[in-house]
Amino acid sequence: MLRIIEALSAAGDPAKANEDAFGHTISHAWVIDGATDVADGPLIGSGTGAYWLAHRASALFAENAVRHGADLRALVQETIETLARRFTQERLRVSTGRYEWPSAAMMLLHAGREMLSIANFADCGLVLLEDGAATPQIFGMAHQSRETEAMSRTSELLRVLRPGERPFDNGDVMAYLRAARSRQNRPDGYWILGIEPEAALHMRHWKVPLDRPYTGLLFSDGFGSLVFDYHRLDAATFVRRAAMGGLATILAEIRHIEEVEDPAGHFWPRFKRHDDATALLFRAEPRSR
Repeated sequence: MLRIIEALSAAGDPAKANEDAFGHTISHAWVIDGATDVADGPLIGSGTGAYWLAHRASALFAENAVRHGADLRALVQETIETLARRFTQERLRVSTGRYEWPSAAMMLLHAGREMLSIANFADCGLVLLEDGAATPQIFGMAHQSRETEAMSRTSELLRVLRPGERPFDNGDVMAYLRAARSRQNRPDGYWILGIEPEAALHMRHWKVPLDRPYTGLLFSDGFGSLVFDYHRLDAATFVRRAAMGGLATILAEIRHIEEVEDPAGHFWPRFKRHDDATALLFRAEPRSR
């Protein structure tokens, strides 16, 4: 049995659309984090490609999840195939390169009678905490901060920005991000939710016996940053804090760090001061026979 306790989704910039999306059914829950566009200009939809991809994928999960049940690979495969068709039909122009393709991180959960099925792309995360346990199970999100090499390069690029220059207006920053994005959904790169159907064959997938109750937290990396980037909480405390104090208290602490403690990204290098932040707090319990 799956019971959603609370959900929260907040845009990093109130003046811009939230490129995170989330949803749930009677037995599914998901969070999708659209990857910030690095395109040469408008490509699809009336907003960003990240918004288009995340919210279209979320709508397709809502439409088809119950039919697929625990077969998350089939759900994701159908979703990507549909997105690929719609991208071809709706795009405003031919893309300049793979770096323009819309993509997103994802965490998807199904609670069956005896099993939790979990599927993931990239850095959306899930923390499962068994009642009374000290150590949680963590899925998707790395157990440590982002790769040291990427953090170091981000820091270098931020240091050479001119006063008042925004990172996404800087040519070196965009070249770095576009080079990374060009590696999406390739055997020599990384696999992610997007418009390449083969990606469904490479998503991460786990099974967890549902023989005891769990409290769980599904989240985008903007919400998980309090644990996995800023190291203010361990993962177990993260879930307990959400359950006892609510998701908004965690978001407030994240925003305080980003706005007051490190607005320029000197201590925690990042190209955006605030990221979109989304989380679903839930209970998963064995069904009575």
